[in-house]
Amino acid sequence: MMRAKMVFSGEHAGDVARSLDPDNLPDMELELSEEVEEDKEFRVEFSVEKIGTLLATADDLLVNIKIAEDVLNREDG
Repeated sequence: MMRAKMVFSGEHAGDVARSLDPDNLPDMELELSEEVEEDKEFRVEFSVEKIGTLLATADDLLVNIKIAEDVLNREDG
């Protein structure tokens, strides 16, 4: 079993984290940081059996985060 942790920070981190929530897998945990003001950081942890699954999951998360940020930035601008 392999475990991965990804930490993201930014202006819209709380909204981006909430947009990922429907994609959560059984072995995935998403947590907003309580230590950072105004939800400026979130953490995603997940466990997988194979390295290919780890890479695919990380890639999916990064693409979804990029899309969420693009939508939020478009709404701001």
